[in-house]
Amino acid sequence: MYKAYSHLRMKNWVVRPGSQYGVDFVVYRHHPALVHSEYATLVVRDGDDEFGKARTRVWSDWHCMLRLCGSVAKSLLVLSISGVNSSNEFPACLDEWTIEKYTIGRWEAQQYREDEIPLKYKELTL
Repeated sequence: MYKAYSHLRMKNWVVRPGSQYGVDFVVYRHHPALVHSEYATLVVRDGDDEFGKARTRVWSDWHCMLRLCGSVAKSLLVLSISGVNSSNEFPACLDEWTIEKYTIGRWEAQQYREDEIPLKYKELTL
């Protein structure tokens, strides 16, 4: 969990708890008093069979999470953390883990009309 937090902080995002949205974090571009958060962040760790995958085991969990994110105008950012933890020293062990980022946004029919060219998504700068 700390690896995901430190990764987002290194990219200059303001990170706050996301329990009110059913996710791990919500991230802001600037101070939370100035802007709304853009992403609701879910952290999934490879090999985490206890709690991490229990939240996203069935499609209805994903559906509920995405519906909530869509209703509050946020995109879901899934951070998948993988790696082996062979070192027990705290700062050194963070370098052994890798993070893959996936964004899941709300599909909007207005952007995908058959007679129009679809709008391109912004590049994710995480």
